[in-house]
Amino acid sequence: MAQKTFNNRSAATLQIGLLVRQGADPANFDGVLYFTLRPGETRTITYGNQQNVFLNGVVMSTNFNGDIYNKTQIVTVRGSQLDNLLNTNSIIDILPISTDYVMFGRNS
Repeated sequence: MAQKTFNNRSAATLQIGLLVRQGADPANFDGVLYFTLRPGETRTITYGNQQNVFLNGVVMSTNFNGDIYNKTQIVTVRGSQLDNLLNTNSIIDILPISTDYVMFGRNS
């Protein structure tokens, strides 16, 4: 199993789906793990198994202040910017920037 900590640094409740990769190849998909982050909430999420420890993408949505927001990001090539963000960081911070919610990665 793999773990990653998510920090919601916004005033919106975020619904998040983690796209779990099967093995090392981004073309292979193992499933989706859904969870919710309340405003300001930090959660450590456990996903995958011993063979499937990588993430292939993320789906993020919210309905906040009269606006519906939905964003899907998917890895297609190992070593891409999104692949590195999701798979080389233990902590993902989500911040509101203008009309977007942007993920930043760091390690503890």
